[in-house]
Amino acid sequence: MRTPKSRKAVALTTGALVLAGVLGAAGTASAAPAETDRTARAAFSDPTLPPVYGSRKVWKDVNHRTGPSGSYSIIGKLYAGNSYAVSCWKYGESVTAEGTTNNVWILARNGSGRWGYSSAIYFSGDKYANLPQSAKCP
Repeated sequence: MRTPKSRKAVALTTGALVLAGVLGAAGTASAAPAETDRTARAAFSDPTLPPVYGSRKVWKDVNHRTGPSGSYSIIGKLYAGNSYAVSCWKYGESVTAEGTTNNVWILARNGSGRWGYSSAIYFSGDKYANLPQSAKCP
């Protein structure tokens, strides 16, 4: 099966394909950069960012931060009922909510494409948001 000449797909490091550009009247293609990947790597200065382990739903609105504690800057929010791409988990500040205390934080991508940490208490699943033990952040 042939790929239409009017589209060009770019493989991201996560293996997903994204429609990158449409041929213009002159017949040249413009490619969109893999912005999500570049943003994640720039934010954490880590060229070996762990793979995405699917998505997890949050059950309550939660702040999304640059690090695994309430003292880090807020970069956005993760909203109840929505699912977000998750990469790994890290121990950090203990958080108590709804009668549960946990010191695990999840590295997730928010709706703006930025990677940051939110307490695992607010994610569906177990204490690690059902991420494997091997998915510990560097």
